[in-house]
Amino acid sequence: MSTVKRMIAAVALAGAAGSVAALAAAGPASAAMPRGPQPVSNRLTAVKANTASWVNIYWRTDRPVCDAKVAVDGGRQVKVSYPGLRRTTTFTSGDNLRPGRTAATPIRVSPVARRSGVVVLRASMSYTDCGRHARTQWTRVDLALPVIRQIGGFPGNHRPGHH
Repeated sequence: MSTVKRMIAAVALAGAAGSVAALAAAGPASAAMPRGPQPVSNRLTAVKANTASWVNIYWRTDRPVCDAKVAVDGGRQVKVSYPGLRRTTTFTSGDNLRPGRTAATPIRVSPVARRSGVVVLRASMSYTDCGRHARTQWTRVDLALPVIRQIGGFPGNHRPGHH
């Protein structure tokens, strides 16, 4: 089995285990409690190591969200930037999200990695509840970014010893 296939299998297994743990932790009481904006999934699209890539964080909410701004911290492992060279990002459809709707916030990630793995990104969203005297609220979540480093490849890919 190739390194890439093993990595993909490990990411899938880790994601499945996380989903089972999340389902076990979510009981009937947590389903009724309002939560505000949350990611549709805490797993982002896999990206190649040492390559800049655009990924979307998809959000949903159970209450009105206005003036949303999202900032993501990738630590030392992932450089994060936003559309238009801004310091934050917002939904592609504007800065509001209505209950029952889904919207995406684009971010550009540049992971620095010597091997494949999953990097945790910390996302923070500031928002208001759209009321007249609304105060700023915060949602903070951890996101898993699978990073795939392809080593080698097929014969003829300009590796030493292959023509």
